[in-house]
Amino acid sequence: MESHERELIEKAQTTNFEVKKLYKEHQELDEKLKKLGRKGYLTSSEEAEERKLKQLKLRGVERMLKLANS
Repeated sequence: MESHERELIEKAQTTNFEVKKLYKEHQELDEKLKKLGRKGYLTSSEEAEERKLKQLKLRGVERMLKLANS
């Protein structure tokens, strides 16, 4: 997420409950991805989980930006 997007989302979460909820989920997904990233080797199931987490994170960002811009 770029800095201007982060600023927009952080501002929107102060007034929009859904953005706040999505932002918290985004941070949780980020932590899970960091945990996977610390591993030296990922199994095929962990690689699949990493792809899924990245997709969920991206969808969340897109949704937050849409809500923040409305």
